[in-house]
Amino acid sequence: MSVKYLIMGLSLVFATAVHSHANVENEIVKVRMKAMSEISDNMRVLGKMMKGIEDFDLEAAQSAIGNIAVLAAQTPEMFKIEAVDPHAEAKPEIWTNFDDFVEKALTLENVALDIGSSLTGEEGLRNAMMSLGATCKACHSLYRN
Repeated sequence: MSVKYLIMGLSLVFATAVHSHANVENEIVKVRMKAMSEISDNMRVLGKMMKGIEDFDLEAAQSAIGNIAVLAAQTPEMFKIEAVDPHAEAKPEIWTNFDDFVEKALTLENVALDIGSSLTGEEGLRNAMMSLGATCKACHSLYRN
């Protein structure tokens, strides 16, 4: 898969998420959506560096990856309660297959931790984005509207 198409796809997913938050009324759902948006914001930091929109900054890249790891670690707890909202993006399959959902969240955390500790320069950013993007997609394809 081309990095260009991966970034375009993730950008569309994240832009849609920002738009849909405005109508959400359930507070638990709002907290979850805010956390998922923060993951998106951190992916966007990396994407801008990879596309050359912003200069590569190792510290900022590692910080963004670290933030993704922290948010991924918090995800299972945020979704423990089956809170719903008509404008929520979470599919009910999260709760019918919660163990798999948790496994995917923890996989994202582990991938981010591994990447964060091994990223030493701009040359590794493309592979980092591919790994993070594939991990996000694995969960979104099953558990996100």
